[in-house]
Amino acid sequence: MKTHLIACVIACASQGHVLSATVSAPSTQWTPLVGNYDHLVDQQTGIPDGDIVGQGTDYGFLVTYNSAGPGGSPVPTFGFRLRLDAPGGNANDIRFNRAAWLGIDADLNGSIDVFLGVDMSGSANLLGIYSPGTGANTSPSTTSISSTAYLNYTIGNENYNYRPVDYLTDGGTSNDLTPGKKDDDPDYYVSVLVPFEDVVEFLGGKNITINESSPLRYVSATATQNNSLNQDLGGVQGGVNSTTTWTELGGFSPIMTATGTAIPEPKTEWLGALGFLLLLRRRRAAA
Repeated sequence: MKTHLIACVIACASQGHVLSATVSAPSTQWTPLVGNYDHLVDQQTGIPDGDIVGQGTDYGFLVTYNSAGPGGSPVPTFGFRLRLDAPGGNANDIRFNRAAWLGIDADLNGSIDVFLGVDMSGSANLLGIYSPGTGANTSPSTTSISSTAYLNYTIGNENYNYRPVDYLTDGGTSNDLTPGKKDDDPDYYVSVLVPFEDVVEFLGGKNITINESSPLRYVSATATQNNSLNQDLGGVQGGVNSTTTWTELGGFSPIMTATGTAIPEPKTEWLGALGFLLLLRRRRAAA
């Protein structure tokens, strides 16, 4: 039943233009999650450089899929980009100094199945694929992240980037979505790429099979440490300790493929009709 339903959803998906980009490329080459993606000034620690911001065409959360890796490598890469309210570090040492996370619900059952993340908090210098914690992982309060990565990658210019927003090349309307604090306080992008086949392999170990056309949905977040989501949640007003499920809270992104094609959620009437046909088939087989 599940296989046929997913096949139907993919076949009925709206066709979109697939964008691919290097980790430092303008955001016009990345795939945005549209709309007022995050609430301004809602991070939980009083630190603006960990506050995800985004509204209208000034996108707060973007993804990319590249069919070829760096230097023409045949290894596809997948990654995410978050827009943050201020630069981290200080005027003499601007740098990302916390953790950024992308959680993926790969089987659309409401729980997070895998995390991609970069952790620059303290003396950390980590980029990897992580297993969710042992909780339900269905709400902020039940979600955690393994402190040990499934896979770690050496951080370099091909898989990590931290830079100021430039709307002249990135698109949008402004370099700073919360003006008034300082004139020289642009928003910053933190961006990462990982080999897509490693994500596929990890999920395969949990009996979840995906490819670049499979429906996925995401949770994005920042944190001050590498095993929780304790600073800001993308698309949610505060809520880092909420017991409300990701689905009910609105924390999940729209459903899309890894390549960025939007997929409409299954209609309730489709599921009802499918259930009726399966029940009818069973009755006939029993007769």
